[in-house]
Amino acid sequence: MTWRSNLAKSVIKAGLGTLIAGVICILSLPAQGYELQVGGRPLSVQGYINQSVSYGTVDGDWIDNKKGFNSYLTQALLEATYQPTTNVSLFGSLKFNADWAYGMYSGRSEWRDKQFNEARDRLFIFDEPRDYINEFHLTWENKGFYIRAGKQIVSWGQTDGFRLMDQINPVDMRRGMTDVQFENTIMPIWLLRTEYRAAVQTNWLQDLNFQFVFNPNADSPRELFNQIWPGNTNFGTWAPYKTISLGGAYPFDYAYMGSFDEDISAPQSFDPQGYAYALKVSGNVLDARVSLNGYYGRDHDPAIRVTGPVRFETSDFDGRQIMHLATESYFPLFRFVGGTFSKDLTWLSSSALGGVAPVLRAEALYAFNNTFTNANQEFETHDEMRAAVGMDWKIKIKPLNPSTYFSISPQIYNRRIMSYPDQYNGLSDWNDTVKENTWTTTLFISTSYFHNKLQPSFFWMRDWTMKGAMYKPQIAWEKDTSWKYSLGMVIFDGESTGHSLQRLSHKDQVYLTVSYKFF
Repeated sequence: MTWRSNLAKSVIKAGLGTLIAGVICILSLPAQGYELQVGGRPLSVQGYINQSVSYGTVDGDWIDNKKGFNSYLTQALLEATYQPTTNVSLFGSLKFNADWAYGMYSGRSEWRDKQFNEARDRLFIFDEPRDYINEFHLTWENKGFYIRAGKQIVSWGQTDGFRLMDQINPVDMRRGMTDVQFENTIMPIWLLRTEYRAAVQTNWLQDLNFQFVFNPNADSPRELFNQIWPGNTNFGTWAPYKTISLGGAYPFDYAYMGSFDEDISAPQSFDPQGYAYALKVSGNVLDARVSLNGYYGRDHDPAIRVTGPVRFETSDFDGRQIMHLATESYFPLFRFVGGTFSKDLTWLSSSALGGVAPVLRAEALYAFNNTFTNANQEFETHDEMRAAVGMDWKIKIKPLNPSTYFSISPQIYNRRIMSYPDQYNGLSDWNDTVKENTWTTTLFISTSYFHNKLQPSFFWMRDWTMKGAMYKPQIAWEKDTSWKYSLGMVIFDGESTGHSLQRLSHKDQVYLTVSYKFF
């Protein structure tokens, strides 16, 4: 190991240690947040720390799960904003993310036999700079112009729970589908964002805004790809469960899908082949919020195909075979045009339901020449259309809650592949089999009691095409503006073996989270 790599590791450890020490010091102080004066200008500091534990409820006889306590997740965020001039602001945040289960269980035979221990380096502590340097950007605003340069998140779209138009930033799913904070799954990346707000005031159009985003490919797409793939060696307790029939008697009745022996190509950092460009025009049109969007750049998810011989190893867990596939993958271009729409439906307002008008949300995109893999393990391209419609409605149900509204948010999503081939030559993407039409719905319901302190909620997602489902009931107690306690459960179900959410059906779990926020 060279002195440069030793120095880099020392700097990383020092940075993580500083972050932890800073959070501990802040927790010992009152939770009102902090605003200081530096050079006569304001500097504000805020953040949170969460501690969550998860308890697996499914029998531990499966190779992809651990019954009992299987996660001890600590997540902390420390952020600061400094405004040196009226028109300029500097924002930065550090994030700590560790699952102590990968340290606590590393010596246990079950953990090792199921190969979870081999994911320790990837999943114990996120100690790469791209992980602990969360956001860092400089913003300038003046007379309708807005420029932000640095590591940031740019949000597009109207959907919740899944992403349609919101394609600028990649998603981090290493912690699975029970991450403490949903926003932790959106990865900030280095971008240049420019906007201009035109002074338009007509009877039918107001607030016309032009936004252009440039991604200089500071981080290679390969380094940012953190979705869940097969193989406990890489993705630990969240690796999806998939088997292949071998047709023999035990232990050769079936084999487990192991990790991919990847041959993955991607543009290197700052390679123009990895540049991305995004343009959005938005405004208020006839009392509706409307946008037109366009994107050209590399997909955050790779196209993948099997290319070579299968490598087998014998599982220490039950003696069955683990099958590793030789694969080839790359990050194809992703090009689309689309739009979003949201509007208050005042004509649906009802005094009997509390007098609040629902908000209709819709978005759609048309993508050109997206890359898929056919049954012959060949890449081929097809256009596709994605569309979603949702509604947010606050209603009063007095027998259940006489003082507070229920928030109800249903959504329906459709993905359609154009010129879909014959069924015998079906398509797949990096994640799963892709049908000609995919239909998904979600439903989120929440309310509160005791002056917003007790907060029950329920989330349901259903993949109607591949017949998978996820249920997430939760109840939270917000003690005050600083402390919050959440108890919930995540349940997965599915009828199509090896597909959709059925692959996570051994990962049902109960979780408890304690959150502390300082403002």
